[in-house]
Amino acid sequence: MKAFVTVEGGTAAVREIPKPTPGKGEILVRVHYAAQNPTDWKAVPHRPAGRIVGCDFAGTVADPNGSSWREGQRVAGFVYGTMAEPLRGAYAEYLATGSSFVWAIPDSISFQDASTISLAFATAIQAMFQRLGLPEPSKPAKSAFPVLINGGTSSVGLYAVQLAKLAGLYVIATGSKQNHNLLTSLGADAVVDYKDAAWPEKVRELSHDNLQHAFDCISEEETMPVVARALSSTKGGHLLCILPRKNSELPEGFTKVKVESTIVYTVFGDPIDLGDVPFDNWGGPTPEDRSFWEKYLSLLPEYVDSGKIKPNLSRELGGLEAISEGFELQQQGKVRAEKLIYKVT
Repeated sequence: MKAFVTVEGGTAAVREIPKPTPGKGEILVRVHYAAQNPTDWKAVPHRPAGRIVGCDFAGTVADPNGSSWREGQRVAGFVYGTMAEPLRGAYAEYLATGSSFVWAIPDSISFQDASTISLAFATAIQAMFQRLGLPEPSKPAKSAFPVLINGGTSSVGLYAVQLAKLAGLYVIATGSKQNHNLLTSLGADAVVDYKDAAWPEKVRELSHDNLQHAFDCISEEETMPVVARALSSTKGGHLLCILPRKNSELPEGFTKVKVESTIVYTVFGDPIDLGDVPFDNWGGPTPEDRSFWEKYLSLLPEYVDSGKIKPNLSRELGGLEAISEGFELQQQGKVRAEKLIYKVT
């Protein structure tokens, strides 16, 4: 089969490789569409040759392998791309994945839209409901309290805004002015322009200085202290990041702010060894994270079919041969409020 794999020199290219064989508890999926995430291109220079790149996919079941899925059934999900043992990656004509790690695509949703959802959605639910401890949509807040979604038009941020609204929260999001209407249409109660240097103070006004939960979907070293400024000046709060940030990176004076980071790949339940990368949730087996993700995988078909969760806007660049171009576009900051997708088969 054809796949986009890492090659010598810290880059990646389309190559012919063997089609995977599903192991016990796995299914084989024929990938029709794959969607790009920043983690895809960030991982490439750090992996040895022969790793399959890509995480998000949508396709059809090619081999149910004794599971409850049917051959030809439309499914979507994500894998830990560029990993080995077992070899995983979505930028390939076929992939093997655990039978419980996919969701059934409703007839109302296209392969293109379905491919944009899984990884970012999983990141959002893990960050907000497991790590921040916010109420879930199944048991929404009885009285709305504020939550800040920084980077509201990132892929993760767009799902976080929708999920926070479903959870009954007062949703404040950051975004550029041209995307304010998009964010309010998805459920944001208030949107502030991150280009305004005083936006944290505006958030404090909107939240009546009572913001105690913030989700930084950008999580760069320079964004975290700015987000911390938006938290309550008297109570502090919990700041959740999707990159490995820590309290020591905050300036003096933020003693009441707790910084925590989360990495989504713990949803597969297997131990992860990230060396000295300071994410707070990796290490040994993570069965709770796996169960939590499997619960939401069962909910996703109804969420998207009913319109409660709207997929990211997408732009189709081409097939596997177009992925290098897509990586360059995202690295140059030319991908905003949309997801790049690729037609694989």
